[in-house]
Amino acid sequence: MAYYALKGLAVLWLRASLTDALTMMEQDPALRQGQADTEIEPTNEAEHDRLDTRVTYKERSDLEVDELEQHNQVYHRAGQLLGGSQNMRHSKHILEFVLSHPRAPVLPHGGCLYLPNDKVWASFYQHVEHPFPPLFVEMIANSYYPGCNETSLSGLRLPSPCGLESLRGSRGCFDVTSLGSTTGVKVYETHGHVGLPDKWSYHIKHATARQVKRSRGGATWGSRCGRVLPEVPKAARLEIPTRYVVCRRSDDDNSITEEHVREQNRWANEAFSGRSPWERMETGEEQPPAVDMQISFNLVNISIVTDSACAHDGFTHSQPLYKYNTNPEDYFTVVIITDDRSGILGQTEFPHLLPEDDPENMVVVSSRGFRGDAQRNRGDMMYDEGDTVVHEAGHGFGLYHTFEGGCSEFGGDDFVDDTEKESFPHYHCVSDRSCSGGADPVHNFMDYTPDTCMVGFTEGQKRRAWCELQNHRAILYHKSWKKL
Repeated sequence: MAYYALKGLAVLWLRASLTDALTMMEQDPALRQGQADTEIEPTNEAEHDRLDTRVTYKERSDLEVDELEQHNQVYHRAGQLLGGSQNMRHSKHILEFVLSHPRAPVLPHGGCLYLPNDKVWASFYQHVEHPFPPLFVEMIANSYYPGCNETSLSGLRLPSPCGLESLRGSRGCFDVTSLGSTTGVKVYETHGHVGLPDKWSYHIKHATARQVKRSRGGATWGSRCGRVLPEVPKAARLEIPTRYVVCRRSDDDNSITEEHVREQNRWANEAFSGRSPWERMETGEEQPPAVDMQISFNLVNISIVTDSACAHDGFTHSQPLYKYNTNPEDYFTVVIITDDRSGILGQTEFPHLLPEDDPENMVVVSSRGFRGDAQRNRGDMMYDEGDTVVHEAGHGFGLYHTFEGGCSEFGGDDFVDDTEKESFPHYHCVSDRSCSGGADPVHNFMDYTPDTCMVGFTEGQKRRAWCELQNHRAILYHKSWKKL
């Protein structure tokens, strides 16, 4: 094994005793997933041995000031290797996001870092539509193997290899390619996922078909709203009758109260009126678009229910939530999941894909993305303002992600002409031009940036929201329509 490692022909730097115990025979080529694939495949996840108790490791916040420079250099150099490959741009962005996080794992000298290529990420977002970004920190710890042996920084064990330069995955063997070495770290491109956090792995394995998103670019199927969208009448507003359901695991869980719900609803109304606060970035950019959508949420009911199935698995199985969404054609329903096992911030179906009376017509949001929850419970402050509800409500009104279809000219987009294309979601507030056009719309509510970065919607998104509601939720539209 040492011979292959020195020649760069093997990616598993296993101890000799372990190597002797593993088969190195090639598998049926039909099982392999490599660069020749042309279609997005279901996520192929490395079959790790996941221990109940994980290994603790040093984090960025544990370092002294004089140690931070070395820590940052390891990440920056690894990012440079990733940036040298056109297939690894999203992994590079995620590594930069993790570096900025106070819980970023310290990567010891002399290890191997396995990160997926862009095609694997595209498949990932079919299954995990709105991931909770701080879990990328766990992913990096799971994906880094000190000494390039079989155990990760966090204690995960690599699956047995399928042969040279391949790993065994949930859907067959997948390729692993060396990108080079820097500052004592070897970086590899993987054609499957290595080190997915436990929660995302759980969601991928257990989510029902309706909780798996359609392929990128196919989300517009069935919509009566094309690229040419009618203007919104200036003398009208939509006051949407809105109800919130908070699913908690026990009666003594008071983490979200009726007062908190009212504050979240107030914030959503501010955002939809174009009054979300904005701070200029260091690049000196102009203030981004933030139109008045002429839509507001008229809070008509709050239900706080004790329902462990809803609180735990509302993202993987939506049927237990249906009983809280009776008469869905008459209301806009927001369900809050307080003890999520999926690691997701929010999940919402497009209205043009469902009948009006389908109970799936609801917004589902994790309490981690609910206004003030992080501050009250010492959580991650990046998503504390309450913009996750705003983002998911946008989906409920038929808006797509700004990164829908990526940079492809033929893979579809968000069907809004005044938002720039972007290759993948952004997780930190940086100026970028990922599709060689204008600046990526990182301040738009339909991206994945932190709440402090999100500012508003565009005129095109406003028109699309009104069109979708009028055509696909007509009962709710007419019930909400108010003349000014």
